[in-house]
Amino acid sequence: MNRITLTILLLVSPLAAGAADDLKISQLEQDVRNLQQEVRAQSQQIEELRRQLARPADQLRLPSSSTPAATNSGLWLDSSRWQQVKAGMSELEVIGLLGPPASMRARDEERVLLYAMEIGSSGFLSGSITLRDRVVLRVQIPLLQ
Repeated sequence: MNRITLTILLLVSPLAAGAADDLKISQLEQDVRNLQQEVRAQSQQIEELRRQLARPADQLRLPSSSTPAATNSGLWLDSSRWQQVKAGMSELEVIGLLGPPASMRARDEERVLLYAMEIGSSGFLSGSITLRDRVVLRVQIPLLQ
């Protein structure tokens, strides 16, 4: 009986191994199809971002964001308003012109008003105003990064 059992096992094991290999191959093929779909989707997103970057900054259509600057005031998104900000202006004049910043940072004796918005999953539109004694020193016009 041991010989019969051993013979049957020897005959059946290549079939079982072949079925397991077929299953693994099928799973790998499905994984490849899934990865191809992800690559296509990522390629489309990259192409859309390239098209957006090719447009002048004042023609960009920006998606809404949940950052405080975007929800409180979209004034800072208008490039003509940034052109009006000049060295020597007061902090209140800047906020009146651009709206409240997304955040503020203190750096030595300077204070920086940061205006930023996330664009998609990999980009930011950000600009800043550097102040000393609540007066504008430098203006960094928003750039897509």
